Amino acid sequence: MANRLHEIEIDINNMSVKQKLEPGKVLILVLDGHQGKAKLCEAVHHGYTIIETAKGKAARISYEESELF
Repeated sequence: MANRLHEIEIDINNMSVKQKLEPGKVLILVLDGHQGKAKLCEAVHHGYTIIETAKGKAARISYEESELF
């Protein structure tokens, strides 16, 4: 399975990220101030994209997909 989660570059000077909208996509940007990381993934078309945390830190992202009948 291809890795759906991509790390995004953080501008260290002002602790910000730049991300453009992508037509036809729903993107999820996770900003984790504890670990100093920014990650990006695309939401599933039908189903759930769940961000799980552990001890206040982002731990994993789960995808539950389905198809309309």
